[in-house]
Amino acid sequence: MDLDQKLLYAFRGWIGFVAFMDLGTTAKSFIEKRSFLTKSVIDYNDEEYTTSRILGMFAFLKAIVLIYSTLFIHYKPVVDLGRWSIALTIFLYLSETIYFRASTLNPAVIFPCILNIVTLIGMFYFPNKLDIWGI
Repeated sequence: MDLDQKLLYAFRGWIGFVAFMDLGTTAKSFIEKRSFLTKSVIDYNDEEYTTSRILGMFAFLKAIVLIYSTLFIHYKPVVDLGRWSIALTIFLYLSETIYFRASTLNPAVIFPCILNIVTLIGMFYFPNKLDIWGI
């Protein structure tokens, strides 16, 4: 096995790790009623946790897309879909914290953003560098 194949397998493992993190976000969103994208606990109704459920479903869909991107990384449209889902996640987290101020800029927001930015850079770099599409 040459170095390019080893790098591709390692990157596929990284994408799988990010998908696993999103599955964890999904589980956390359905277990805890308060989402990390909500600012305060004060005046928060225990029966209505729509934001948390929406974030959980979004994270679940993103995890499915990333799992498909890992398994079918040799298909460019599937990788493009993975890129868009990661970019949308970064946009969601940053817009909710910086523009809408629905949350504070805390480690629960910063870590997923950094993780997704690194993954997005890798999704642009590795498939083109390793020439898996034969272009």
